[in-house]
Amino acid sequence: MASDNTVNKRSATRYVLREDIKEHLIDAILRGRYKPGDRLAEAKLAREFGVSQSPIREALRDLEMMSFVKSVPFSGSFVRDLSLKDMLDTYAVRAWMEAMAGRLATPNLTEDVFARLEMLMERMMSHAQKEDSHEFAKADFAFHQTIVAAAGNNTLIRLYDMLQFAYWTYASTILTGYNLVFQARRHYKILDALNTGDPDLIAKTLQEHIEELIDRITAHYSEGQAQSEDDSAAKADKP
Repeated sequence: MASDNTVNKRSATRYVLREDIKEHLIDAILRGRYKPGDRLAEAKLAREFGVSQSPIREALRDLEMMSFVKSVPFSGSFVRDLSLKDMLDTYAVRAWMEAMAGRLATPNLTEDVFARLEMLMERMMSHAQKEDSHEFAKADFAFHQTIVAAAGNNTLIRLYDMLQFAYWTYASTILTGYNLVFQARRHYKILDALNTGDPDLIAKTLQEHIEELIDRITAHYSEGQAQSEDDSAAKADKP
């Protein structure tokens, strides 16, 4: 019979393996290796990673909770595709959650928290200047995650993580080609609010930050729709 220590070591190893697979799959989705609608076959992934299907299945369950994939009975797991309504609904919830997180985090804003936020600001600016939207987005999301984590509410933290796919969809479709330096500088306003220690101002600043993104998402999709209509009209006019 296995000792408790052996069981714990196996569980820890399995958890790390699952997390590694999950992070690799997220990165592959974000970089476009897997596109919306693509099926993520457990057996094929198990061969690619050189593992059994069990940690693959667990990683896919995690990704479903985070809205990266959807599970279809008797068919498997597929990369999700977000509609404009999905994006706007999710960002409306995100605005509310970040405002709440800001209030709850106010008494917990230690020197370590500020040091991490400032480090992430520097990282954002560095990637912005290099026009690396993928790495910029990672630092951007980590900045907001740090504030949510400082709230100290495990339920809020868990629910916030479920919004990641909407964020990364925004990052991959809208941040690319956008003025990243301007986007990075927008976060200084959040840092200034956090430094005041005023929970109302912090909540208001975070909510407005996300609401500005909602406006940008709406404008982006409207421009895309207008362009699509123009292209269709141009094709119809051709003899």
